[in-house]
Amino acid sequence: MTKVPVVLDLGCGSNKVDGAWGFDCRRTTGIDVLADIERGLPVKSNSVDVVWVRHVLEHVRDLIGLMEELSRICRPGGRVEVVVPYYTSRGAFRDPTHVRYITEDTFQYFEPPTDYGIRTSFRIERIVYDVRKPFRWLPAYLQKRCRRYLWNVVDNMSVTLRVDKDTAS
Repeated sequence: MTKVPVVLDLGCGSNKVDGAWGFDCRRTTGIDVLADIERGLPVKSNSVDVVWVRHVLEHVRDLIGLMEELSRICRPGGRVEVVVPYYTSRGAFRDPTHVRYITEDTFQYFEPPTDYGIRTSFRIERIVYDVRKPFRWLPAYLQKRCRRYLWNVVDNMSVTLRVDKDTAS
């Protein structure tokens, strides 16, 4: 018997990932669980295989608290798929509901050993940048330089975090 993976889509609105349980703080089409994700997740520990958080983390006031919750609910080996506006993009600044700007370095704080007593167990597995034209045709080393020193080179950043509870601090 094949085990069906448990997949959550946090803050999905009406754009839920197929096969996922949709969580949101507003009732709309596709929402399965009405919940404020900043007040904890009504999910058992070590029970989730995949969590999607697409264009959500930049709205969260207590990012550390939410990341600790994600670490708690994910099974060892589970993953968290994140999509956020890149910190130097127009999209990061234009939405007045954004409370933070996120870089690739932000996620290093959630890898063991964590500083400041953060209770998470993530490993950064992959980072993909949504590079704008004409920068996407440049070699990778030039894209990196442009991404770091120029504005609006990257629109969004997709990050895959893997749960590694054996190394949790």
